[in-house]
Amino acid sequence: MMIAILSLTLSFLALARAAPDFSSANNLTSIAGTWSSNAAVSTGGDFCTPAEMKFDYPNNTGISYSFTDDGFFEEAQYRYTANASNPSCIQATIFWQHGTIGFNDNGSLTLYPFGSDGRIQVQDPCAAVTNVITYYDQQTLYSDWGITVDAQTANYVLRLNRFDGAKMPPMYLIARPPNMLPTQILTGVNASGQTVARKRSTSDVSQFWQRSAAPERISAREGMMLGAGLVGVAEA
Repeated sequence: MMIAILSLTLSFLALARAAPDFSSANNLTSIAGTWSSNAAVSTGGDFCTPAEMKFDYPNNTGISYSFTDDGFFEEAQYRYTANASNPSCIQATIFWQHGTIGFNDNGSLTLYPFGSDGRIQVQDPCAAVTNVITYYDQQTLYSDWGITVDAQTANYVLRLNRFDGAKMPPMYLIARPPNMLPTQILTGVNASGQTVARKRSTSDVSQFWQRSAAPERISAREGMMLGAGLVGVAEA
């Protein structure tokens, strides 16, 4: 009996050691920097130009986050969504936003975007309107997060778990200090009441349709070839 109890105790201890501790107190380094699931996608640079309502499309899909030590973030995502019933109807989504971070007492993390700056573009060859770009403003809660060292690359890796239990792809540190656009409102009216860039009205988004720096959409033949390899990324 004692042997069985001892064996069970040792098993629990082994599991406890194996489980990553995502509490902020146990992170191995600061969250400040630029993190990416694929080096082809990074915040900052020309990924998005909010004032011109345009994106510079990367060569591959992925997610990138940047954070500063004084409480700002930037997010860039590019993904494909396959259509199982019609392989030629592959939807491409690209979006960008930035704002401030809230580090909550329970260890969670909340992203508060600057609502006037976020942009999203969706290309769908099978939709009534195949290419739409408009505003994007998505507050996001991550229930826990942690930074460890990847055993294969010896690089820092950031893991984020959403409030609904969805796990974001691991993101690796690619830049420190972070690659970011200015950490202030870039379009609309800033905190001082000054207009920093003319914000177009959202009442008629048709003026933005087909306004894109994106490459040509994937053809039906290419879609069938790539369909098996497309990986959807959970929305933030």
